[in-house]
Amino acid sequence: MSALAPLIFTAQDVLPAQRMDISALTPQRLAGLPLKEIMTLSLPCGKRRLSVADVFTVQGEDTANIIIKGAVSRFDRMGATMSEGSLMVEGDAGAYLGQGMTGGLITVKGAVGIFAAAQMRGGAIDISGDAGDFLGAAVPGEMQGMAGGQVRVRGNVGHRAGDRMRRGAILIEGRVGDYAGSRMLAGTLMALKGCGTHPGYGMRRGTLIFPNLNAIPATFNGGDRQTFGVLTLLFRSLQKLGGGFAQLPTEPIVVQRYLGDRSGDGRGEIIVAPL
Repeated sequence: MSALAPLIFTAQDVLPAQRMDISALTPQRLAGLPLKEIMTLSLPCGKRRLSVADVFTVQGEDTANIIIKGAVSRFDRMGATMSEGSLMVEGDAGAYLGQGMTGGLITVKGAVGIFAAAQMRGGAIDISGDAGDFLGAAVPGEMQGMAGGQVRVRGNVGHRAGDRMRRGAILIEGRVGDYAGSRMLAGTLMALKGCGTHPGYGMRRGTLIFPNLNAIPATFNGGDRQTFGVLTLLFRSLQKLGGGFAQLPTEPIVVQRYLGDRSGDGRGEIIVAPL
């Protein structure tokens, strides 16, 4: 018996100019729905609502394996609250990708907008391009950012990545912008090409890992050179990701460790390691 064909949504050539919420197109929300019913689902678009048929041509049948093609940056909340299955975006994605995600895998063959992985609690996101500001952060009005799962970005990331993050891992092959790990409560954020200014601002706990720092934050102390066995284990586990992570050192290395933010609990750490 052959496997079911993936459920493929291909964006039509002419689309509305307004931004569109397509959070309805996730495996758990489409599970058990016939194609005819899927085509009538409502998608918020500006002040109006459009049906799936107004926006996409659809083929396939496996609702656990969804592909979105021709997506543009105006498509927001892709994979929001996703709990299972696989969602692949063949193109760019808009804002709030994977917001509140608890399980499954989202793969983006392009760039993503602001607040990707905001309040994510589980699952995995793999982004081949760049990510905007507030990756894995708390949305306005909320006190908690990413609380589980793993986000990998093969490009660069904007400012405030990991803001209010309390669990999980953000792994960046490129560079991350200013205020990385701001107000961080726990978790790990690593950027192989370095960071902008003010990393760890207001950080309470958690770990930031960079190859260098432009300047040591004034509210962090330490900087002693030392070896962490747990860091070696972490690097070895990340090598399986390939790409830039395949080059991580696998033998014990000497790093510099700074503790802070002393304006808060001061139990966070910034580790400067030869990546």
